[in-house]
Amino acid sequence: MKYSILFLLSLFFYTTISAQDKIIVQGTYPDIYLQHKVAKGETLYSISRLYNFSPAQFAKQNGIADNEILFVDKILKIALAKNNFSQDGQGADDEVLIPVYHILQRGETLFRVGQNYGKIRIDFLREWNNLTNDVVRPEQRLVIGHLKVDKKYASIVYDRIINEATSENNVATNETTTTETTEETPTKKPQEEPTPTPVTMGSDDEGLFVSSYAVNTKNMQIKTGSAATFKSTSGWVDRKYYVLINDIPAGTIVRITANNNRSICAKVLGELPEMKENKNLVLRISNAGAAVLGISDARFDVKITYPK
Repeated sequence: MKYSILFLLSLFFYTTISAQDKIIVQGTYPDIYLQHKVAKGETLYSISRLYNFSPAQFAKQNGIADNEILFVDKILKIALAKNNFSQDGQGADDEVLIPVYHILQRGETLFRVGQNYGKIRIDFLREWNNLTNDVVRPEQRLVIGHLKVDKKYASIVYDRIINEATSENNVATNETTTTETTEETPTKKPQEEPTPTPVTMGSDDEGLFVSSYAVNTKNMQIKTGSAATFKSTSGWVDRKYYVLINDIPAGTIVRITANNNRSICAKVLGELPEMKENKNLVLRISNAGAAVLGISDARFDVKITYPK
């Protein structure tokens, strides 16, 4: 097993900004889970494969028959277990680690959260959440582990899994609360969170990875082609941008230049997933990176400069 840093998205991973697309854990440890919204054409087999379960295991978790036809928008539970959930920051070379968050409740401490989620090492919690001390606050989003996903399925999972902006379930706590609703006290609809916007930058700010970008022009290669985006919580504040691209080793820092001559430096997470949505694409870039480039199109042309 190799230590994999993903959206560190992310992903992976880790200031407590109030952005959308943070994946919030559901349930109470050890029976914790995420939620997947069924899309057109998905089957029990195709979904279970995304999360490293057999169709029979997945059907049992959701209390359905293993030959049941799934309707679009049906919500399924994705159990978090050893086969698909890491709490030591490690994943296989062909896996992407997607951060899973807990929303801190009043009175909770960093140590208590770690104990409540399987005795996570306190230094792991600090590292995953970019903490320099143990001070936390209520409503803070705290990474408590990572969903392990095959690289070729990562973009599908990001599109299908329910995040904090759409989840209707309570977050995990160790206490069960019951709320009664009467006609005199109607429930309030949750307010929609604003779409995150990147930190204000000058046109010459290429992001945090620019300092690691190789500048020896004699050994540089160039690629051009069409690009698209993938969702990531990284980059909106920490200025860490990521790309998925074939034929360039993971960890390489590349420079992405758009047709408007704006550039950023981004780290390669891995290869593009083999799926029809990626046909004719040269890369996918994190949505924060695309925003900084001033791009809002679904597809756009880029130039990639990288070391041999």
